[in-house]
Amino acid sequence: MSNWRGIEEFLAVVRHGSFTAAGEKLGVSKSFVSKTVQELEQRLGVQLLVRTTRRLSLTGAGKSFYAECSELQDRLEQVERRVARYSSEPVGRLRVGLSDIFGSDFMSMMLAEFSRENPAVVIEAIAYLDENEVSQEQYDVVIRYGNLPSSSLRARMFGYLSYCLCASPDYVERKGWPSKPADLRHHDCLTDLTATMRFNDDVEVKVSPRWRSNSGLSLRSAVRQGIGIASLPVTIMRQGLADGTVLALEEDWAYFDRECWVVYSPGIMAASTRAFIDFLVRYVNREKVRPSLAAKLAARY
Repeated sequence: MSNWRGIEEFLAVVRHGSFTAAGEKLGVSKSFVSKTVQELEQRLGVQLLVRTTRRLSLTGAGKSFYAECSELQDRLEQVERRVARYSSEPVGRLRVGLSDIFGSDFMSMMLAEFSRENPAVVIEAIAYLDENEVSQEQYDVVIRYGNLPSSSLRARMFGYLSYCLCASPDYVERKGWPSKPADLRHHDCLTDLTATMRFNDDVEVKVSPRWRSNSGLSLRSAVRQGIGIASLPVTIMRQGLADGTVLALEEDWAYFDRECWVVYSPGIMAASTRAFIDFLVRYVNREKVRPSLAAKLAARY
């Protein structure tokens, strides 16, 4: 049984002058209010109210108890109003899990733009390398890519992580471009640790890479130095593609588009989480990103 039981009824009796008026205010019967206040007095071991046929009055203990409990009730109402803001406007902490496998800089810049639009939201951006080690309960939302495993979590697709085949002008001058996926076996490939190049329509090519890394930023550096050819997200390569220090093979077969998902737990969603999800959908607009957009992306982010 809650220790607050009877206190709300007691406060209402004092404020409204009678058990009847208190019951009307609380939406309960007069007898319920009277019984609950009596139980409160018995629990406390003191009399709070003096009841006569003409009026109610507070005892000395009742005056002290009323003052303390009235203040507590006011504070509780203030806390409830502050907490209720979380459901009505973007406020408080937003903890976001970002994949660092292929760099989190692009998503981090989008988070910064969201933060400018929502100054009352405190951002915590946490980079992770292994999706299998991410505990959803630690985050408000997690950004994931590709096919999602079945789970009780909720998810919304907001765009694509679009990969392109890219290389430095020097490398292209020396080695040229592949004309089909299988030709990559004859190139100096830069890949992730699986040593596999992936393309749309479930096309995969196993290669013998010159350079392997689980970091997209490391692979980007190798591409810029002319070490080889890689399939990397356009968003990571946007600056090099925009200024010409990196080239992309703009052939339909040379792209790989992975769905981008914002994943969150079921239940009542905070306004800050809802606002961030809507922001992602609005700004990314479920587009497949191509090298022709690189200059625009470089200028925007």
